[in-house]
Amino acid sequence: MKTYHLMGAAIGIAMVAAAPSTAGAQRYDDHEYGNDQNSLTLICWGEGRRPSTSVAGGYAWDSRRHKFVPHTYLNNTTQEFDSEIQVELHDDWGRIHLTGKLVPAIHSGGSNGLWELENVHVGPDTITARYRLNGLNKPRVEIDRRSGRIKIMGSTTFRGECEQGGWGQRDNRF
Repeated sequence: MKTYHLMGAAIGIAMVAAAPSTAGAQRYDDHEYGNDQNSLTLICWGEGRRPSTSVAGGYAWDSRRHKFVPHTYLNNTTQEFDSEIQVELHDDWGRIHLTGKLVPAIHSGGSNGLWELENVHVGPDTITARYRLNGLNKPRVEIDRRSGRIKIMGSTTFRGECEQGGWGQRDNRF
């Protein structure tokens, strides 16, 4: 009887140890952004491009039958789209919230549209970082702090403008 209880306890401990850590996700939730001068939240909007395919029908010459026959063509194209993102920074770490067509169909990670930023560098003129969408796509983010322009370069590209989000203040634009 004692063996079963010990074995059950060992399995329970192993399951807790193998469970993914939520420490990375909680560090944002536990932090008050409104009062911290080292935190920055940006709301960005703009346009992007992503690889796409299109199917078209037509006719092609069949040299065996000596006539035109119906044919389906598959073309590689790019698709343009409008989108919004949110960037949250605190000291040398941060996260990015992607929407719509910025998120590929096959992606690894991301929690509710949020991806953790890696290699965050906040300089006086620029902010740079990377995030991992999947094994083949690790886009680079560049934000010009003087102009407010953002660029995301990966298999999907995005360019836009950012404004600082100040939810602690009640400044209306209109």
